[in-house]
Amino acid sequence: MRIVVTGMGVVSPIGTGIDQFWNAAIRGTSGISGIQCFDASGLRSRIAGQITEFNPAIFLTAKQLEQTDRFAQLALCAAIQALADAGSMENYEPRRLAVSLGSGMGGFSTFESSAARKFQNKSMPPFTVPRIMANSAAAWIATKYGFKGTNLTCSTACSSGANAIGMGLDLLRTGKADAVVAGGTEACVLPLTIAGFEALHALSTGFNTDPAHASRPFAQRRDGFVIGEGAGILVLEKEEQAQQRGAKIYAQIAGYGCACDAAHIVAPDMNGQVAAMQAAIEDAGIAPDQVDYINAHATSTPLGDVIETKAIKQLFGVHAEEISISATKSMIGHTIGASAAIGSIATIMTLHTGMIHPTINLDEADPECDLDYTPNHAVQRQVQAGMCNAFGFGGNNASIVFTIP
Repeated sequence: MRIVVTGMGVVSPIGTGIDQFWNAAIRGTSGISGIQCFDASGLRSRIAGQITEFNPAIFLTAKQLEQTDRFAQLALCAAIQALADAGSMENYEPRRLAVSLGSGMGGFSTFESSAARKFQNKSMPPFTVPRIMANSAAAWIATKYGFKGTNLTCSTACSSGANAIGMGLDLLRTGKADAVVAGGTEACVLPLTIAGFEALHALSTGFNTDPAHASRPFAQRRDGFVIGEGAGILVLEKEEQAQQRGAKIYAQIAGYGCACDAAHIVAPDMNGQVAAMQAAIEDAGIAPDQVDYINAHATSTPLGDVIETKAIKQLFGVHAEEISISATKSMIGHTIGASAAIGSIATIMTLHTGMIHPTINLDEADPECDLDYTPNHAVQRQVQAGMCNAFGFGGNNASIVFTIP
């Protein structure tokens, strides 16, 4: 059974909508800037990948705005795009339509503001809990469209979006759904979140006056990741049914692999990453040397980028030198639970267009990062099989393989 992608939607720091996002990615546009949504002067990391022109009032009523956290609003915006792109779902029974969404933090904006109100002895807004709960974004998508099938939320830190897409693939393969809205969403450009990552020494702090150059995966002077926000949504269907309803097909989602490295709660582990990539390749039924492109996890941390490079070399051997690799996070920052969903869209667009977006800010590579990371400029290459990696806190590693339909 072949599962295909028939619709996509994205909200990101470099653009909303597939065309705007992809055109900016191909140009190597940076979406990193000084934090504007709150006073960040007291933080050591004062930059982020922000979505500055997002207006949820365009598609939500005043009452719905009151009931939704920003992460759910971003997901709804991307889902609206993806379902419009996919075309009418009226031929499907509502109970055969599923949602599988990932978010690492959930409604953290509401959590933070509500906690502040509580400490000030102020009353709680009535929808505090529904706004905070991580499954609210998936629930809002289902409610808007009347999708009455399985409704799942995956929270595995930075691999949340990848695992949610993988769970969507499994729902279709096992016959538990006919179509799945799958992806990830995150909105945690917030004082508490940033302070927490600062305590782990995970964030970039040396580029506050030069934010566009702060996110620099694989580069010599990288000093941590830049936090970002966004959402990416895919519509997944069985190929035969998609063809019957005349849907356009972007790519086949051919394989999914996940593995817990069970090594450390925050430090990356090469063996777990190799296991996830290998599982995805085996699930896709292809050989490792058939992978042409990897959308790397590549957060721009000193240790993480080296470990991922070593994992790729360990698994692919000499073929690793022939694989084109790029890091979407170099332009949008690390969008946590949304990162692999947006990375999957970039991977699919690479297959669909024959263009590979660059890893920007890669003027001088780390000597231990010695593969082809598509530095600074997009390249044209016909890709038959692409992989998207996502490696998260908790030792959660996930990889997805997409192929030409």
